[in-house]
Amino acid sequence: MKPEEKARVKIDQWLTDAGWKVINRDEFEADSSAVAVREGLLKGNKEADYFLFINGKAVGILEAKREEKDPKKDIVCNQVEAYARGVPSYYTAYQKPIPFLYTSNGKQHYFHDFRKKDSDKASDYDEIWVMHKPKKLVEMLGIEDPFAGLPTLNPKGLRACQYEAITGLEKSFRSGQNRALMVLATGAGKTYTACLASYRMLAYTKMRRVLFLVDRNNLGKQAEGEFGTFRLTENGDAFNTIYSVNRLKSAKVPSDSNVVISTIQRLFSLLKGEDITDTDDDDDDNTTSEVVLPDNPNLPHDFFDLIIIDECHRSIYGNWRKVLEYFDTAKLIGLTATPIPETMAFFNNNRVVNYTLEQSIIDGVNVDHRVYRIKTKATEEGGAIREGDKLRRITCYTGKVEQILNKETKNYSKTELNRSVINPAQIKLILQTYKEVVYRDMFNDPQREPNFDYLPKTLIFALNEAHATNIVNIAKEVFERNDDRYVQKITYSAGDSNELIRQFRNDKDFRIAVTCTLVATGTDVKPLEVVMFMRDVESAPLYTQMKGRGVRTIGDEQLRNVTPNAFSKDCFFLVDAVGVTEHEHTIPTQVDGPDTEVITLETLLERISHGFLPDNYLKRLAATLSRIHNKANKQQREEFFSLAHDMMNEIASRIYDALEKQQLPEFIDTNHPNNERKGLVVALANHADARRYILILAKGFVETLMPGEDTLISQGFSIEEAKSTTDAFEDFCRTHCDSIEALRIIYNNSGEAITYSMLKDLENKLKMANNRFTSKQLWNSYSIVVPDHVRRSTKKEEADALTNIIQLGRFAYQQVEKLESAVSSVGRYFNLWVGHYQRNYNLTDRQRDIMALIANYIACNGACTVKEVREDDQDRGIQLIKAFGNMAKANEALQSVFNFVVCRKTA
Repeated sequence: MKPEEKARVKIDQWLTDAGWKVINRDEFEADSSAVAVREGLLKGNKEADYFLFINGKAVGILEAKREEKDPKKDIVCNQVEAYARGVPSYYTAYQKPIPFLYTSNGKQHYFHDFRKKDSDKASDYDEIWVMHKPKKLVEMLGIEDPFAGLPTLNPKGLRACQYEAITGLEKSFRSGQNRALMVLATGAGKTYTACLASYRMLAYTKMRRVLFLVDRNNLGKQAEGEFGTFRLTENGDAFNTIYSVNRLKSAKVPSDSNVVISTIQRLFSLLKGEDITDTDDDDDDNTTSEVVLPDNPNLPHDFFDLIIIDECHRSIYGNWRKVLEYFDTAKLIGLTATPIPETMAFFNNNRVVNYTLEQSIIDGVNVDHRVYRIKTKATEEGGAIREGDKLRRITCYTGKVEQILNKETKNYSKTELNRSVINPAQIKLILQTYKEVVYRDMFNDPQREPNFDYLPKTLIFALNEAHATNIVNIAKEVFERNDDRYVQKITYSAGDSNELIRQFRNDKDFRIAVTCTLVATGTDVKPLEVVMFMRDVESAPLYTQMKGRGVRTIGDEQLRNVTPNAFSKDCFFLVDAVGVTEHEHTIPTQVDGPDTEVITLETLLERISHGFLPDNYLKRLAATLSRIHNKANKQQREEFFSLAHDMMNEIASRIYDALEKQQLPEFIDTNHPNNERKGLVVALANHADARRYILILAKGFVETLMPGEDTLISQGFSIEEAKSTTDAFEDFCRTHCDSIEALRIIYNNSGEAITYSMLKDLENKLKMANNRFTSKQLWNSYSIVVPDHVRRSTKKEEADALTNIIQLGRFAYQQVEKLESAVSSVGRYFNLWVGHYQRNYNLTDRQRDIMALIANYIACNGACTVKEVREDDQDRGIQLIKAFGNMAKANEALQSVFNFVVCRKTA
């Protein structure tokens, strides 16, 4: 490099270290935070070496000289001052002339505040050793924009999506937005991104207090840990050694808190001045009416400068919204992997990053899944409870448990299964089938040792607590485990959920976890390899979150620390035992507005008994009574009649008839007689036992068959999904047979070399086209669609071979009848090559031996040349040339081995 260029490299780094982004003139963007523009234009078409801009406005000029020149000479100072006066009119600036002047030769740096009157030029320039940060210049200029001092974010150490999220967020705040939404796929590092946003706001703006809202208490502890380990700070110090981080544990926020971590329920308790007990139990979020803030909340409305809302698709609207809106001066950031329309609306459709699960799989941040379907007769069709069958009945409203004999035969639908009817035979059949197929059908590529002590970590989603308990007990029986470690519940009733999740993540002896929704969001269990649905899910966000528990990547050794018989986690298996993958999932909508009253049935009945009878209450009561009557059996209807002296359906019919005919006087309040309305509900108003029985019937019963029966319909991977994948792949191959070099050679079957770089290019293009176009996914899909034409891998080396793409392409082009890895037959085809070469070229032992060493590499990675061999192993490259006499003959031999071993061309 020239001396000037060497100095510029050092100056570039000097600026970068201080938080300035060094760019070329054509890369300038008006909303950039802090940039140093090379060769900035001046009047008269002159150029300044560096123009400094904050928020698109010029603040400084730097004149660069080569190392041997003194940057403090008058001639240099005069030059930079002339530049400060020569700013063109189309540049916006905080002040003109430009106030801050710098000169540098890469070793010595000088600064002058041009706003001060100068007497002796050189003496006005002070030597500095560290470039001023943008925040310092903002303070010196008195700029009031709170975000002007943000240094340009260095992408080092960040995923691309995290860099995009933070830069997009800061651009959004600088433009005046108060709310911003970050959509980041599970596993993309949402909490890490939140830590970075918090640090930059606390370090470089006037913000002093951040609230981090979490969905559950155990996630609060997890977040507290991440703030403690976050070190992407100016000096590499841990976040919590620079700023005070406190999880809300009592009714008082520590005065020195910079980051407060809390659930929204605890925050509401704090505002009301209620005592807060720090327990592992999650806070109750089942409020059925909109929360009402106290007249004098325990915190001022401007207490927080920034609120970050994790899993914001759940907690930013509905009953809890008032709590957030109380802090009306704070900026809001939402974090979610699954936004819904209400989420977008709440954040003013200001989505600063949209990093999808599909993109995260392409990037290797997450792994994809394969669906394995188990169908049983009871799951698909429901069943019958016959007269005289033994039942264990739980009355949900009271918790009463009793053993009974069923008095009349009745059918139950598949939607009632595991909700109001538990069939242990169905649970047992599903788990037995899973045990039979887990090593036979799933973990067989390559074949994993079928050791059930190290069953792949399995998370089962149950419908409710009773269902989860049954699954645990039956799983112990199926997997022949008498201990309480192998399979456990992780539910709200199971104890310390944080400790259970930690054990499931790390312990070898904890193989199956059963949960309802507690582990559905935010929980990181990287070794998890199987997610089983034994409950259906309608909500698209919840379904995505549940699936997301399995997507996390993990290193091979780390995986084997908890699952010793594992090879690697290239995908996870979604075992669908209820058809959850076979229907569309709905995006929930918020029907009730913020002013709509939502009350429980218990409250409704209580108010009706006191004579509070507006039309909407009567409609709700009639609808409830109609539904319960239709659902009840003969004995239950008779029991209600004995208590109320009236029938549920007749009460409902009279209410509907009166409302439809508009026979009722207007309801004003309870102080009016309202006799016509009271007459409609007298059977309930005058009989507390009848109201209680309504609540019992509404809550329902859970009846467990003893033992029940079920039969298996089918099990296996989805043929439809696999066929869709292979058809799409073959269409891709046909479409790109001319435009992608590797596919062109495969299509033409020309015998040309297909190199490692060509295969990597094809691999990347396949991933970009479809996240299911990985070699393993395609191989598995073909094994489902045409199992007789696919040879399964028996070793990890076979499954991981890059040349499998060639075999897939040849199979897609119908050039071969069987899909088989080159690695599986490398020895056989190499021996054929030896015989062929011996006949034609008198192969020597030395030539054979050295080619044998390279044949496996070629089988795995594609064709290579002597030059590539030498780059990897200098001695072996030299031996190749010596063995064959010259480089040309050695390259010819390498190409010949490729054709035999990979392309199976034996002539």
